[in-house]
Amino acid sequence: MSENKNENQVLVVDDSRVIRRAAVKVLEKDFDVVEAEDGEEAWNELNNNPKISVVFSDLGMPNMDGFELLEKIRNAPDSVMAKIPVIIITGAEETDGTKEEVIGLGATDFISKPFDSISLKSRASAHINYRNEVHSLEKAAALDKLTGLSTEASFKLQGEQALAYAKRHCTEMSVVRFDIEHFAEMFVKYGKVIAEKILTKVASIINEGKRTEDIAARLGVARFALLLPSSDPQGAELVVGRICQRVASLKLKMGGEVFNIKFNTGITSPALDDSDEKFTGLLKQAESALKKAIGQGSANNNSGNIVRFESAKTPVEKPPREKLSDVDVNIEAILKQLSEQASSVSNEQLATAMRKILPLIVYADKNLKLGLSKVVLHLQKRLNS
Repeated sequence: MSENKNENQVLVVDDSRVIRRAAVKVLEKDFDVVEAEDGEEAWNELNNNPKISVVFSDLGMPNMDGFELLEKIRNAPDSVMAKIPVIIITGAEETDGTKEEVIGLGATDFISKPFDSISLKSRASAHINYRNEVHSLEKAAALDKLTGLSTEASFKLQGEQALAYAKRHCTEMSVVRFDIEHFAEMFVKYGKVIAEKILTKVASIINEGKRTEDIAARLGVARFALLLPSSDPQGAELVVGRICQRVASLKLKMGGEVFNIKFNTGITSPALDDSDEKFTGLLKQAESALKKAIGQGSANNNSGNIVRFESAKTPVEKPPREKLSDVDVNIEAILKQLSEQASSVSNEQLATAMRKILPLIVYADKNLKLGLSKVVLHLQKRLNS
C-alpha cells in the first residue's frame, strides 16, 4: 500500500487549518496528503509535484480562491494536470447557483462540510482509480500494436511539447527518421509474417538503443522516428550510430539465403531561434535528409546511409544596434581592467566584447569537443535579444 500512497497523492486546499487537519486524519492511512492554505499555494504545489492525483478544494480563500484555482487547472498547458479530478468542498453558504458555476468551470464532484470519513475516502479512491484507468487506456491507445512504439499522432503531440520546452529553456533537441532499406522487396519476397518479425525486431533495437528520455515511434509500415530532447548534433549522432550498427548486425536466414538489414537515416538538430518553428517542420527536415540518404543508393557501409539536414535558409541580416554594437571595445584592455579589479567596464562594453569572442567560443567548442553547445545557444539568444 505504501507504493500506491507514494504514487497517488491527494492535495487538500482550505484556508481553515481545522478542515485540512480533519481531511489529513481521514486520508493519511491510505494516501500521501499534501496541504495548501489557499489557491496560490496549491497552484505552485501542482506545478512542482506530478504525483498529485486528486484535489479537494474549498471555494472561499484569500490570494487565490477555489474558482480561480479550478479555472487555472482546467486551462493548464500540461494536459495531464488539466484532467486532474477536482472535488469542491462546499459549505452551507454555497447556493445551487454557485454549484452550477463551479460545474461549468469543470469541477469533478462535490463534498459537503462537515464531511464524514467514508465519503471522503470513497471519493478519493474512486476518482484516483478512474484517473489511473483512463491514463492507462490513453497510454495503450498511443502505442503501435505491433511494435509497442508510439503512434504517429502521439509522437507529434509529444514532439510539440518537447519543442515548446526546448524553446522555453534554451535547450536543444534532435529529430531522426529511419527507413528500412529495400523493405518493400523483402515484404513481397518473404510475406507478411516474416516482414512483421523484422519490424518487431528492429523496433526493439531502436527502443533498447535510445536513451531513457528519448521517444521512439512507428509512423508507417517500415517508417520509424526518434525524438531526442536536450540532444546536440554530436549526441544525436552517437545514439543514431549505435542503433544503426545494431540493426546492421542482424543476420536473417531465409532458406539458404542470409542477408543483412540496413537503415537509411535522416537527422535534424535545428538551432531553435525561430519562434514560429513547429514540430511538423522539424519532422519534414528529417524526412528531407532521409530522402537524400535514400538517394545515395545502396549503402556502401555496413550501418547504412546517414544524412544530416542542412538548412538552405539565407541568414536574415539584423539591423545594427543603436547602442550596444556601436560601443568600441578592446578585449585586452577589458581583461587588464578586470585583472586590476577596475569597475569602469560598462554592461555595453561587456556585451560587445562577448559578441566579438562568441565566434571563437563556437569554433573552440566544435574542434575541441568542449560540450558547450547549449551554452553557446543560450549566449546567442541573450546577446542578440
